Amino acid sequence: MNEQCKKFSHDAIELVIRYCDLPEKTNNALRQHLDNEGGNNDIASLIMSIKSDPYIQRHSGIILMGSLLMMVMEKGDYDCRYRVLLRHIGALLGISWDDFEDMEDTLTDCLINDQYIESDETRTEREKTARMKKIKRYASIAAAGSVGGILIGLTGGLAAPFIATGVGAVIGGGAAAGIATTAGSAVLGSAFGVAGAGLAGYKMKKRVGAIEEFAIETLSDENSLHVVLCVSGWIDDNTDKAFKQQWRHLWMSKEQYTLRYESKYLIELGKAIDYLMSFAYTLRYESKYLIELGKAIDYLMSFAVSYAIQHTLMETALAGLVSAIAWPVALLSASSVLDNPWNVCISRATEVGEHLADILLARQHGKRPITLIGFSLGARVIYHCLLAMSRRPDCVGIIEDVVLLGAPVSASPKQWRQMCTVVGGRVINGYCNTDWLLRFLYRTMNVQFTIAGTGPVDNRNERKIVNFNLSHIVKGHMDYSKRLTEVLDAVGVKVTPRSRTSDEDLQKYEQEQQKMEIAEEAMENVVDEKIKEKFSQTSV
Repeated sequence: MNEQCKKFSHDAIELVIRYCDLPEKTNNALRQHLDNEGGNNDIASLIMSIKSDPYIQRHSGIILMGSLLMMVMEKGDYDCRYRVLLRHIGALLGISWDDFEDMEDTLTDCLINDQYIESDETRTEREKTARMKKIKRYASIAAAGSVGGILIGLTGGLAAPFIATGVGAVIGGGAAAGIATTAGSAVLGSAFGVAGAGLAGYKMKKRVGAIEEFAIETLSDENSLHVVLCVSGWIDDNTDKAFKQQWRHLWMSKEQYTLRYESKYLIELGKAIDYLMSFAYTLRYESKYLIELGKAIDYLMSFAVSYAIQHTLMETALAGLVSAIAWPVALLSASSVLDNPWNVCISRATEVGEHLADILLARQHGKRPITLIGFSLGARVIYHCLLAMSRRPDCVGIIEDVVLLGAPVSASPKQWRQMCTVVGGRVINGYCNTDWLLRFLYRTMNVQFTIAGTGPVDNRNERKIVNFNLSHIVKGHMDYSKRLTEVLDAVGVKVTPRSRTSDEDLQKYEQEQQKMEIAEEAMENVVDEKIKEKFSQTSV
């Protein structure tokens, strides 16, 4: 456990201790357990102790989750690490995350829309709750000798504020009313960034470096304790909805935004990718180019002087290694159409990411967890945003989860571990190992340079990194835009059902993909036969 994690763990325990007002003996036992100085480390025993608590059995574990949320939110700073912790606790207790998010939304609605005034009846219930809490506190003393006992006492202390009203009131508004009484304006001003303009409508006022355009647009105009920001990799047109259309089925939060940046260059890139893909389709389909490819493989195989090298080529050729090394001349001749806008956008993405880091570190969105999702160059923007944040103080507690799809960035474990220091939850790498376009764009790089968008990132020393092989959905780089809803669903991001129009568009796209697959199969047959031919010659 690094120093940041240790500090957060101790802060969390002290927060629980202050909130529960438990006996000092219990508090010391909690601290000792955190420092591994005593107690039972069996997590199953801890969970069983919580579940066996009579109040939890009577009202379900959501009552504990509600009290924990109230505890965290009381000062108006919803650190993303607490939300990640609450997710883990909920999973261990078998509590639906949707139910917890409903509770968050209820609290949000109350803070923003309602001005709560404590009635005589509510005050009576609150005083009654205080008495019950005191009784529970003394009852927990005898159980403080073991961790299981600690959790029973701790659970009682946390659940007490809700016992009088019951779990229905927690989800229906009781918890929100309670926090409105104790924290109200402080929570609203701090967590939601009311003092500033917030993310909605943010626009770069003056040019920053080479960046010409940087604005944040609203995808869903409700409010939430958890914010999502999406970053596209390219666009197909320059309309007002260009950056929103691709994310229209995303439903990870009630408060979602998309980043509009450098649209002039991204639309040029989109057209260039479309052109090169259609050119490659022609290239793969026409026999004269297949012959050219066959000659290229002949040339390549002539350098395979050992069986080991030939064996490697045999295993990986159909996955794209041969085509990555021996690109057909005709395709290379068309590369300038894409190389120029790509290189411009690559450079701009780095600067946009660093500017985004400034905005997030300034808490423009308030003190709430934010999740970042991006595909292609959008993933690169996020990548450089996180690296820039990691070099700055006070960078933790902001980013909850990160989803990078088809990322044109290095798969260096060192850099990914550096990114993870900023993220409280998971860093998802969605890749396609048949993404020939990314390999083509990085064709001049050293063979040892690996691209995150084409394969898994080494996560043996970093649990936060999660790799998703999307090759069954994504056949090429364009699919990250065309099949974005399917891709998001595959990596665990919540989406709404597609509309009829979306299905019709997807059906047309799938028909085009079938044509591409026929062409690719023809190319693969040429590759396969050429390599087998070389093997037979070698064996003789």
